[in-house]
Amino acid sequence: MIEINITTAEDGYMKIEAKGHAQSVVCASVSTLLQSSVRFLQDLSAQYPEDVNVIIKEEQ
Repeated sequence: MIEINITTAEDGYMKIEAKGHAQSVVCASVSTLLQSSVRFLQDLSAQYPEDVNVIIKEEQ
């Protein structure tokens, strides 16, 4: 099972965490959606660096 946790704060900030595994099609779909969203935000950040900053942290 894939578990997706979304935490929101009163100020509008949002944190999204996904973990787990599911059937191939489901897992691939979730992975594609999340990874595509990250890549889109990275591209947007490159185009509009004064408006968008993307920070990706590697797990230690």
